[in-house]
Amino acid sequence: MKKLLTLILMSCVGFVNAQQVRHIETINDSWDFYKGNIEKPFANSSSVEWEKVTIPHSWNTEDILDDEDGYYRGEAWYKKTLTIPQVYENQQVFLLFEAANQVTSLFINGKSVGEDHIGGYTTFARDITSALKQGQNEISVKVDNAHNDEIVPQAADFSFYGGIYRDVHLIITKPVHFEVANLGANAIFIRTPEVSQGSAKTSVQSKVVRPKKGTFFIKQSLFDAKNSLVKIVKSKSTFGKDVFSDFSISNPNLWSPENPYLYKLVSEIVDKKGNVYDRVENPVGFRWFSFDAKKGFFINGKQTKLIGTCRHQDFYGKANAVSDEIHRNDMKLLKEMGSNFLRIAHYPQDPAILEMCNKLGFVATLEIPFVDKAAANEAGKQNSINMLKEAIRFNYNNPAIVAWNLGNETTMKAPEKLGDDYVKHFVSTHQALAKTIKEEDKTRSSYSVFFREPAYQDGFGIRLTDIVGYNKYYGWYVEELEDIDKNLRSLVERSLALDPDKPFILSEYGGGADPRIRSYNPTRFDFSVEYQFDLHKAYMKTILDMPEIVGANVWNYADFQVEHRKDAVPHINNKGLVSSDRKKKDAYYLYQALLKKTPFLAIASKPWAKRAGIADQEGGDIATQPIVVVGNGKDVELFINGTSLGKKSFDFASATFNVPLQHGENLIEVVSEKEGKTLKDFATIEFTLQPKNLKSESNPFKEIAVNVGSTCYFIESHNVDYLWMPDQAYTKGSFGYVGGELLRHPSKRRNTIGTDVSVKGTENDPIYQTQLIGIEAYKFDVPQGTYELSLALAELKTKEDNVMDIMVNGNTIWSNLNLKEEFGDDRGVTKRFLISVDDDNGITIDFKALEGKTRLSGVKLRKVN
Repeated sequence: MKKLLTLILMSCVGFVNAQQVRHIETINDSWDFYKGNIEKPFANSSSVEWEKVTIPHSWNTEDILDDEDGYYRGEAWYKKTLTIPQVYENQQVFLLFEAANQVTSLFINGKSVGEDHIGGYTTFARDITSALKQGQNEISVKVDNAHNDEIVPQAADFSFYGGIYRDVHLIITKPVHFEVANLGANAIFIRTPEVSQGSAKTSVQSKVVRPKKGTFFIKQSLFDAKNSLVKIVKSKSTFGKDVFSDFSISNPNLWSPENPYLYKLVSEIVDKKGNVYDRVENPVGFRWFSFDAKKGFFINGKQTKLIGTCRHQDFYGKANAVSDEIHRNDMKLLKEMGSNFLRIAHYPQDPAILEMCNKLGFVATLEIPFVDKAAANEAGKQNSINMLKEAIRFNYNNPAIVAWNLGNETTMKAPEKLGDDYVKHFVSTHQALAKTIKEEDKTRSSYSVFFREPAYQDGFGIRLTDIVGYNKYYGWYVEELEDIDKNLRSLVERSLALDPDKPFILSEYGGGADPRIRSYNPTRFDFSVEYQFDLHKAYMKTILDMPEIVGANVWNYADFQVEHRKDAVPHINNKGLVSSDRKKKDAYYLYQALLKKTPFLAIASKPWAKRAGIADQEGGDIATQPIVVVGNGKDVELFINGTSLGKKSFDFASATFNVPLQHGENLIEVVSEKEGKTLKDFATIEFTLQPKNLKSESNPFKEIAVNVGSTCYFIESHNVDYLWMPDQAYTKGSFGYVGGELLRHPSKRRNTIGTDVSVKGTENDPIYQTQLIGIEAYKFDVPQGTYELSLALAELKTKEDNVMDIMVNGNTIWSNLNLKEEFGDDRGVTKRFLISVDDDNGITIDFKALEGKTRLSGVKLRKVN
């Protein structure tokens, strides 16, 4: 949708003698797009097959998610014909790109305009006035996201999508105007050097484009949240110099996470007669803050625990070409969660994010994508410095920001393994970036984030910033859940031992959760929603108890797309508290219960609407399963189908009830009280009760799907929530496996159940990623009848050949099966068979190894008649 913003001169007594002073509009619609190199772009572009697209746009929306390795990183072209409106006499015309990844070349009517912009995440503007002609003008933009040794990020655990993926603005000004096409695309810098309850000093730096002759003034008008004028000052402009305007106000309304009060500063260029030449608005938030390594973060003198998340800027199926509405909704969901802290990672993001941080009360840090490894040589270092300057200058006037971060996990590519020359360059890059932060902004803290041991960074001398952050995944990649507390305390102690006055932020922590995977016996790296819940509960107990952890950021707010990832959902890092399409996971509700100041109650697993279980006893009509409730009251009462199971006290914001579920629909109701308010939440569970004895007459067997080799349920969400149950060893009268060992991850560090192979030919990777290896048989003690049997199999990253026969009740149904030879590596295969059972012996599926080992990933059995 085309947006038009016409800024109107506003006097202190209202809209008087209104006149247009700066024209801004987006030009996002109806661009022609071509992916690939055009040898002579302005001579033969008519022979190219152009595609119509709308910006925001990325060319990696599909190849980032397919089964083929890699995604397109290279050159692409955009073009658009535009008639520039005549707004002013001798007008100046600019194009502003909020971002394009990662090298951008601009051409107007075939003429190159300005230098190539380097970097895929910062905003830039170009003056196109001299290249324009009367009537229609052709705008051509070449964008290239190919790897470049001189541009960060060099490598990272996110995808480097190509495209013009944020808005493009057409800006038209009078000849006298605030600078537009400078480094950082910003001309106004607001500083609040002294703030208290009683007063606030403000200093405003303005960059002006004007002729040498003439008298001009900069008028600064401060308005409160009700749009009432609070202060007005005028400062004379001198040709060739920035203008500084200083003023103070009494008894300011302070900005904080609890009360994010915003003023508005209107900056205008005027002449002696009061004629307005240009006008720019910026938010102002008066606050003072400090970090204390022992006591934590303070804002306006109040100790405030900073708890929040990190955020990537993509959305499922859209790559990073995300609308402002999605960005703003993300921030609303984070506020609803109770968060007060955002790490904008690992690069500057859409202006909508900081707009919402300011309005909703998020304390924020912002960084550049110096990730894993430094850009090569001095040119690469200067590119990184310019990127940091652009990020700071464009985002300078956001009161939410308290620190600028120079990079993330910069030692991922171990410097000592890359040679002495690289080490020197790497260290000097850190030094230059830390120095740049202080040169650009003396009002905020410098920040850097690491992941290796504190002493490792200290050995290179790169713990240079005011604050340090550490990304640690205890209980996920390393160690177990019960070790989280001791590991965190030890980490903070080691960091403070090196620099006792350097505040510590837990800049990343968390674990993956596929919303399709559920477990009542969660284990590390099973990707179950329940394990993620337990993990975050363990972290929060320590984080809230340690003032030395001045802030903590969950990794991540939302699941995000990573082409090379091969987890439960291929190409998705699913450590988010919400899914990549923004559906809440159980841990999201836990944070609400722990962080919200207002009364809160929720059934944590309410999104899991279809469940199954085995009857508690033969002939029984219920299966008892745990249901977790979260809230910030004292206790909670649970009702199942109208019957109370009594009250339970909340233990660290959660309470677990063992709930008897019957076949069919079950209504769960929970009730709690907080501050005199009655709280309620509901969940409806459609439950499939599997008979404990498969020959049961009171609850006859109908159908079952088993996630072989796994302790987890799996939900085929695209298939009306079809549910696979956890595996079990065979017992007489029931079902289960005979013999075999669980497939385990090859990494000794993990040694967890299953593997992380991306399985081709299926969306249900978790079914195939767990297996029983060397299985002898699988048995179902079903009654006589006709059954449809489905077997799910895959050969996953094996070097040797594995050949087997599969028999059912003594009859061979699949002989000499060599999955690798017949179907290829890492491909999921499902085959169905019709089986008749004419006696009381049920179904026995035998697996006989002819070469190597047998294997089975999943099994379904459905009674036909």
